[in-house]
Amino acid sequence: MKVIELRPNTALINQNFEKYQFSAEIVPVEIVTSLEKDVFRVEVSSSQESWLEARLFAFHNHLFKNPFDMSCWFVDVDGRVWRLEQDGTLKPVGTITIQSDKYHGSMYNPSIKFGSRNIAVISNGCGNLQIIIENGNEGTKPFTFDIDCGIVMDAQHIKDKKLTIVTLCSVVDIDGKKCSRITLLSYLHEIQEDSVEVVTFKSKQTLRVRGAVECIYMERNGNYIQIVSQEAAAFEHDESSSNEDNASMEKDVEVAKTPRYYWSQDEDTLTVLFKVPNNSEKSKLKINVAPFSISILLDDIILLQGNTRHRLESELTTWEREKDTLKVNLFKFECGLMWNELIEGDIGAEYLPNETLAAEIHLRLAHLCTDMQDNKSTDQAAIGFNAEQMEECDLLGKEHCLQRINFNSYETTHLINFGTYNTILFTCSLKHGQALCLRQDHDGCVWETEEVDSEDWNLEHVHTFPGFGYIEASKTNKKFCISPPDWSYIAIIEHTRHVFIYETPKKDAQVGRQRILDLGCEAAHIMGVCATKKYLILLTKNQLYHVRVNS
Repeated sequence: MKVIELRPNTALINQNFEKYQFSAEIVPVEIVTSLEKDVFRVEVSSSQESWLEARLFAFHNHLFKNPFDMSCWFVDVDGRVWRLEQDGTLKPVGTITIQSDKYHGSMYNPSIKFGSRNIAVISNGCGNLQIIIENGNEGTKPFTFDIDCGIVMDAQHIKDKKLTIVTLCSVVDIDGKKCSRITLLSYLHEIQEDSVEVVTFKSKQTLRVRGAVECIYMERNGNYIQIVSQEAAAFEHDESSSNEDNASMEKDVEVAKTPRYYWSQDEDTLTVLFKVPNNSEKSKLKINVAPFSISILLDDIILLQGNTRHRLESELTTWEREKDTLKVNLFKFECGLMWNELIEGDIGAEYLPNETLAAEIHLRLAHLCTDMQDNKSTDQAAIGFNAEQMEECDLLGKEHCLQRINFNSYETTHLINFGTYNTILFTCSLKHGQALCLRQDHDGCVWETEEVDSEDWNLEHVHTFPGFGYIEASKTNKKFCISPPDWSYIAIIEHTRHVFIYETPKKDAQVGRQRILDLGCEAAHIMGVCATKKYLILLTKNQLYHVRVNS
C-alpha cells in the first residue's frame, strides 16, 4: 500500500489575498419555474436516529446533475422523474415506485447517478433500482431490480466489460452499533438476437465503514474504487475473498493511520509529544537539532527524523520526560510563522491545535467574512463571524481518508489521510473522474483524481479558492457548498433564503467579490442545488430558480 501526502501547488496559492468584499450588485433570478407537484422527500423515521442517518437526511441534495450534458434531475411526490434541460425546459423521463405508505423498513430519499451519457441509475430509497438506457429516437428503456435500501453514491458504465457498476450507501446496525455499508452491484449488458439490449444482475459485494461515507467513485477502467470516509472501509465476506484477507487489509490501513507522534505550536515554539515505555527512564536519548533537520533517538530507535519545513533555532531545544510521555520543545527561527507540517512528507503525525492560538488567529482573520449587506437593512439576516463555530469546525472535525482499492484483489493500493483539519468542503462528479475541495490552511483547494490503471496514481491540485476555508467555517446555517466544474465561483447555500456567492479572484488579487442572494421569506426551504458556468440552480419543494452568476 502506498501512502500519499497531498501537497498543494504553491503556484496556485495566492499569498497576497486579503478578503472578499461585499458587492451590492444584484444577483438576478432569471427564471422561476413552478413545479406541477412538490418534490418528494422522505423524513427520518423513529428507527433512524443515529448521527450517521441524521447526516444522510439533513444534507441530501434532491437535485442531481448529469455531468455529461449538464441537465438536472429530480423526483416529485408522484414518483415522476423530471429532467431540467439547459434551456430551462422540464421533461418527464420516467416513473419510480414511491412506497412511503406501504413500506415499513428503513427508507431513504430517492437518488440518481449517471453511468454514461445515456445511462441513468435511480434508486427510490426503499428497495427498488432502475437503470434507464436512452436510445436516441427509440426513447428510454428502464430495467428494474430489487435491491437493499440505500442511496446511490456512484454509477459507472464499463464499456469494455459491458458492465454498469452501482454503489449504494446505507446505515446498518451491526452488533448494536450503527455503521455505514457500501453495496457494489454489477449489471451485465447483453445484446440478444433481435438486437435489443438487455440488462441483467451479475454480482453483489459489500464493504463496511465505521463512520460516515463522503463520496465513492468507481474508476472508468472498472478495476479500482475510490472511497472517501471517516474510517477505513473493508470488504465483508464475499465468495471470492476470505475474512482473513479483509481483516488484513483493514489492519494495514489502521496502522497507516495511527500517529507515531503528536505536535502542536504557538507563535514561537513547536511542541512534539511521544509515547515511550514506562521503564525507559534510564534509556539513552539522543536529540540532534539543526536549522533544517531533526533527529530524535531512544535506545537507537528512531522516534523522529527528517527535514523540517522551516528553519529552527537549533541551540534552544529543551526536553522533559514524565512516565510514558517524552516532550520536546523546539523554537522557531521566524516568530509568528505558522507551520503546516513539522517534518516534510511525514504522514505519521497528528496535529493538536493550540486552542488559545486558534482563537487569536480566528479573530485576526474575521475580516474575511464580510457578509453584511447594509447595517440598516432588516430584510437580510447578517451572518457574521462566529468563533465558536470556527473552533468546532477546526478542532472537533472527524478525520477522513481516501482509499483506492483494487476491485479485483480487494487490496488497498493507495491511502491518503486528510487529517482532522483538512475539512472536505464539497465533492464534484466530472465527465472523467471526480474532484474534491478540501480546506487546507485558510484556502479551499480543489483536487482532481487521476485516471490511470496502474500503481502510479495520485491527486492533482488544479484550483484554489483563496481565503475560503475560513469563510466556509464561519457559516452556521450552511446546507450546501458547491462550484461549477470550471471553478469560476463557489457558493454557500443556507437552509432557507440566503445564497452567498464568491467569485474566483484574479491571480495575485488582494480582494475578491462576494454577492448575496435573498430569495425572500416567502421562499420554501432549499432542497437541492446544481452549479453550471452561467447559472446556480436552486430547488425548493415547489419551485426551480435559475440564478444568473456569470454572463
